[in-house]
Amino acid sequence: MRYIRNRMIEFRDRMAPLLKELNLRACTQKNDAGIEVYFVVRDKKADPFLSHSSVSLVFEDREETNLKEAAWDRAYLRIEQHAPRPVGDTGWFHHRFWGAVFLDLPDDPETMWAFIEQNFQEQPFITMERNPTEIQSEHLVDAFNKLDGLPEYSRIEGLGIDRQLTEKGFVESIVFEDSQGREVRLRFSGDSGKGEAHVDGEKVVEFNTHFEDDILRMALALRDCNYDSRFLRK
Repeated sequence: MRYIRNRMIEFRDRMAPLLKELNLRACTQKNDAGIEVYFVVRDKKADPFLSHSSVSLVFEDREETNLKEAAWDRAYLRIEQHAPRPVGDTGWFHHRFWGAVFLDLPDDPETMWAFIEQNFQEQPFITMERNPTEIQSEHLVDAFNKLDGLPEYSRIEGLGIDRQLTEKGFVESIVFEDSQGREVRLRFSGDSGKGEAHVDGEKVVEFNTHFEDDILRMALALRDCNYDSRFLRK
């Protein structure tokens, strides 16, 4: 982009050895924050998941600055929050884009370059490839956290997560026992938005995986063996 060309020439003059050491190359995109320069692995074939640095440069665009070219005093670092986080005490993890932190660049040029280099070296590298210990379903994680966050007096005991290989592929589930000691399994399959609740292996209801509040009410009812018409479809 012509608007940031001179700033990127300066950036490469100072950061080229570090980018080579970290095996990174620069890409640009325009978004709501401005013009973002982000950094992915150099060899796309070696890493088709496009793992990337959590550090990117964001320049305020021309519409914001009214300048002919980008300026360092109208730029900042964006630190992406994407690291795996534990899902309760289950031993499983989950990663997604959790948000971003924006850091102002120091005014002094030498201090600015040192600050940029320090962040590239210290901030985590984001690997997009899934880890076997990670739950993929965002909806399952959101529903689990909703259930796990209930007050002590209404919490479901023994709440857990597992992954099973079925005829439809791997299915991730929230698992617990009902008041009669039977296994309740809330199954989240892919991104279809359709889930199934099973009690001791028998399907008792389908549910929409996008609505955590509805899943919470359903789970509490199934725990208490409350099979009214809102939850049971046979």
